[in-house]
Order: sequence, then C-alpha cells, then structure tokens
Amino acid sequence: MVTQLVTLTNEVNLHMIALQNIALAISLLIGQTPLSATPAQLLKLDTDLPTEPGWWVVPQGVEKMTIYAEAKNTETVLFWLIPTGTQTWRERQLIGYDKDGSDGWSLTWEFGNQRLHHHIHAQALGSDSNSQSNGVINIRTEMQ
Repeated sequence: MVTQLVTLTNEVNLHMIALQNIALAISLLIGQTPLSATPAQLLKLDTDLPTEPGWWVVPQGVEKMTIYAEAKNTETVLFWLIPTGTQTWRERQLIGYDKDGSDGWSLTWEFGNQRLHHHIHAQALGSDSNSQSNGVINIRTEMQ
C-alpha cells in the first residue's frame, strides 16, 4: 500500500511538472512573460539640480530639469508631479515618460517659471507586464 502511494505521488509530481512546462510554452507562444519573470526594480532616482538635505532645489532662473531613473526589468518609466501634503495622489500630473531604457531612463521636463514645492514620483512598469516599482524625490523652488 505504501509503495503504491509513493508511486502515485511521483506520477502526480511528474504530471504537475509537465503541466507547468506546457503553461510556460503556451505563454511564450502568445507573447506573455511567464509569471516567474523578475519584477521591475527602481534602484535610484536623481536630477541635475543641486540638493540640500531632503530636497532637490530649483535655482532662480532655471526653467527645466532632467530626472534620471536607474531601473531593471522595466518597460516604461512614468514621471508624476504631486503636490506635497497628505492624500494628494489624486492631484498628480503626468509630466512625461520614457519607453526606451537603452540610453538610461530619463525625462527632461520644461516647467517654465512654475514655483515648485512638490514630489516627483517615478513608476517603473515591469517588462513582465505585471509588476511596478516606485520612487519619490522632493523638489522645491529656491527662496528669494
């Protein structure tokens, strides 16, 4: 009886492995990334602006900036501007995106003479079509 149970368990395990391989093959045939793909990772977020503790600072007279993201397993990086404060996600504004990471993920944003006291939120959307990774930096206009 025990021998029959072990044999049956081994057969079930072999069938499960076969089904997993079939599912993987089908997902590759229809262009989907398998679930075991590595998720998106946003490793670093930076700008070309000077910093002070906790903030990137827009000097007087500067009307554009470049935002850099270091990300892995990513298809697109979205860049959002969000007012500081609590529960402000609904007030976010998409300021741009980058769909080609071959030269690094970045956005040059022309904001004109807009006064800033905001968060810049980056979302790395995974090449697995499922995951995302997020990062936030603080930005403010230099006081006169």
